[in-house]
Amino acid sequence: MTKEMRTVEFVVLPATKAKARKMFQIAGACRYIWNHFREKNLADYQAFRNGKGQRPQTSYFSLGVEFTRLRHETEWMLELPANPIKHTLKYFADAMKEAMAGKRGFPKPRSRKRTAPGFTLPSPGQFRIEKHDRKYSLLRIQGVGWIKITRRGGNIWENGTPKQAVLRHDGHRWRAFVFYEVEVEEKMDDGEVLGVDMNARQIATSDGHFYFLPDLKKKEARRKRYQRRMARQIKGSNRRKDTKKKLAKVSREIANIRKNWIHQTTKEIAGKCGTIVVEDLNVKNMTASAKGTVENPGKKVKQKAGLNRAMLDTALGEIRRNLEYKCGRLVEVNPAYTSRTCSRCGHAEKENRKTQARFLCASCGFASNADTNAAINIRRLGMARLHGEDIALANPANREIDTRLPF
Repeated sequence: MTKEMRTVEFVVLPATKAKARKMFQIAGACRYIWNHFREKNLADYQAFRNGKGQRPQTSYFSLGVEFTRLRHETEWMLELPANPIKHTLKYFADAMKEAMAGKRGFPKPRSRKRTAPGFTLPSPGQFRIEKHDRKYSLLRIQGVGWIKITRRGGNIWENGTPKQAVLRHDGHRWRAFVFYEVEVEEKMDDGEVLGVDMNARQIATSDGHFYFLPDLKKKEARRKRYQRRMARQIKGSNRRKDTKKKLAKVSREIANIRKNWIHQTTKEIAGKCGTIVVEDLNVKNMTASAKGTVENPGKKVKQKAGLNRAMLDTALGEIRRNLEYKCGRLVEVNPAYTSRTCSRCGHAEKENRKTQARFLCASCGFASNADTNAAINIRRLGMARLHGEDIALANPANREIDTRLPF
C-alpha cells in the first residue's frame, strides 16, 4: 500500500446570503492581495531584468511578513480569516520564481470580471468535513461556518485524510475541491505494454481500439452564436447579462463533457495493461499559428487554425496526466516518424500514408489504419526503451518482424 493524493469535486449547495457574501469577500481579498503585491514588485522586476536593480523578494516567507503588516493596517481585512488570503502569496511566489527564471512572464493582474472567484484552505485546521447523510456532506470553513456539499455517486475517498480544500466559483455556483491523502494498492506491472497514439479528437491504441471525443458541434455552434450576440449588445444591459449567463452555461457543458470523456477513456486504457507508451508531444509548438509574417505569409492558415482548435479541444496534456497516475508505468518516446513508418517492415516514407486515415506501405504492401500503425510503432519504441535500447524511426530499415506485436 502506498499513500497518494486524490481530488474529489463537490458542488456547494445554496447557503445563507451571509455565508455566500463572506465567501465572495474572502475571494475578493485574495484578488486584492495578488494585485497589491504584483504592483509592488513590478518596478523591481523590470529594473532587475534591465540590470539596474536588485533581485526582488520571491520567497513565501518574506512576502508573508509584508502581508502581516498590511493586514494589520487594513481594517476590513481583519474581519476575514488570514490563512486563505495569505496562501494566495504561495501561488504568487511560485509565479515570481518562474518569471525570474525566464520560464514565464511577469504575473498578470486578476480582474473581478475576468478572474473566477476562489480561495484555498491550505491545511485541515482551516476546514473540516463531516458526513451528513447518504446524499450530502458538511464542510466547515473558517470564518464562514458549515455549508452543505454534495457529489453524484458520493464521496469515494471518505476514509482518506483531507489535507487541503479549494473553493472556486464557476459563474453559476461554488465548487469545492478536496484533496485527500489515501492508501492505494501499488499498481502491479503485468508485463503487458500498450502503445497510445493521441490525435485531434481521438485516441488510438496498438490493440486496434479507437476512442472518439463526443460530437460537440451543436454546443460549439451555440457558443459561437452567443458570443456574436453578446458582441452586438450594449455593455451593462440586461439582455447582455442574460446572454452572458447562457454563454457561461454552454461553456460549462462543453468542459464537463470533455472532462468526463477523458476520465472514462483513460480509466479504460489504464485498466488494460501495466505499462502505457505515449508520444512526448510539444503541444505548444504543434498548435502554433501558421499566419507567418508580412514578408513570409503562411499557407492554409484557416485549415491550420481549425486543426489547432481540434488539438486543444482534445486536451492532450490532460489525457497524459490522467494516464500517468492511473496506469502502473508511463513511458514517453520520441514521436518522430511514427506515423509514416511501416510497423511490419520498418520502411519509412511519406508516401506510405496515403490519406489521413489509411496507411499502405510502399515497400511490403502492409495496409492498416494510420493511427493504429502509429500506435504499434510507439509501442515498439517504448519496449526498446524499457529494455535499455535506443532506436529511432528516422530512416527505412529492414528488420525481423516482432511476432509479439498485434497486426
